[in-house]
Amino acid sequence: MPIVMIGSYFFVQPGQKCFEISSNFTNYLELGIQKITPYYLEAKIESDEHRISGTLLDRNGKTLCSLKDNFIETSKGCSKEMTRKGYRIKDREGNRIFEIRVEDNICHLEGTIYSDSGETVAQDTDDKFVILKGPAIVGKGNGSIGLKID
Repeated sequence: MPIVMIGSYFFVQPGQKCFEISSNFTNYLELGIQKITPYYLEAKIESDEHRISGTLLDRNGKTLCSLKDNFIETSKGCSKEMTRKGYRIKDREGNRIFEIRVEDNICHLEGTIYSDSGETVAQDTDDKFVILKGPAIVGKGNGSIGLKID
């Protein structure tokens, strides 16, 4: 039986900088396992900034680009476009792959994260970023993790 968690705070207080994940708020998100799963996404608050790092794949499981602290590190045709509230990563054809939008200290993640088999791992739905498949960690601080999804 599934468990639904709504409006929870993982390692943050209301009003602090955070990421909104499935209507919950956290200081940290990790999708996949760095250097183990082909896809990887890490969203964290560091030096009072929202920072995104990871490897984004297309729906065929091919690497599109790698991000390090909000900057494109390696790319197969991706570009970064600044917006008034964040930035978006686009593919060669100009289609949005991923976007961050910050409003009132809350960072909204938008886009679809694919596995190497093309399976949807996470995606934005109705203005919420929903995790569909683990491994994932939601919340982290002082050597502890919040919610671990296998």
